[in-house]
Amino acid sequence: MMMNVKTKSIIAAVLLVAGLVSAFVISRWQSSPDTHAASIQYLDEKQETVMKLTAASTAASVAISALPGDTGDAVSQKLMDLNSKFLIVLCAVMLEKYLLTITGYAVFRFIVPAACAFVIAYVFCHKELLKKIAGKLFLFGMAIWLAVPFGITLSRMIEGTYDTSLTQTVENVQSAADSAEESSEGSDAQNKSLWSSITSAVKDTVSNAAEKFETMLSDLMEALAVMIVTSCIIPVLVLMFMLWIVKVLLAIDINLPSWPLRHSTGTDDTN
Repeated sequence: MMMNVKTKSIIAAVLLVAGLVSAFVISRWQSSPDTHAASIQYLDEKQETVMKLTAASTAASVAISALPGDTGDAVSQKLMDLNSKFLIVLCAVMLEKYLLTITGYAVFRFIVPAACAFVIAYVFCHKELLKKIAGKLFLFGMAIWLAVPFGITLSRMIEGTYDTSLTQTVENVQSAADSAEESSEGSDAQNKSLWSSITSAVKDTVSNAAEKFETMLSDLMEALAVMIVTSCIIPVLVLMFMLWIVKVLLAIDINLPSWPLRHSTGTDDTN
């Protein structure tokens, strides 16, 4: 009996130390930006790319609206609509950057020590409920902690395929925005001259600008699709996948093993 109590005390002491180390050492390490320097740098670069695309798209929209007539009104409106979607991507990137440090801190500061406390209580009380709660807390914490870094890793792999494309898209959009401004300025200058001097030059300018606008819209939509997938969809899917793994490991609401046993028993009885 004394040996049993001694063993329990040793286990409780080890768990207590593990909980304290998690709360006061590992949590600080996880909350430090230096720990996630590579991921934060990747998210900063993505944030800068989104801001460049948004700024270029806004400039192009303003320049297009200055063209004579209603030639670029539809394109200008579509560009403004894209800006609202780029804002959503920008918010998702910033949220992901903050969650990178916040989730690690929360998990190792609160969830892991709480799981250790429940295990200590189980060691002395031997109640299965305490052990189940500790296991659920620990696995849930690990899933939350790994979801953001794993999602960033997948996003980097996907964007690695489109890295050159995204860089070229930024350059093309900025170039198209500059061309739109030049076109609008040239059109204003021509409008100030006599009506008889406005000839095919204006038509050529507007035609060339419209063609560039269509290419710019295509590039922006492709870049936006990639960023929505990597910044919005993948993080959610990764979190759902992690929680599904936790559910499977804890065997929550899984009764599949018992069904074949009852079925086979019924078959034997009929024979």
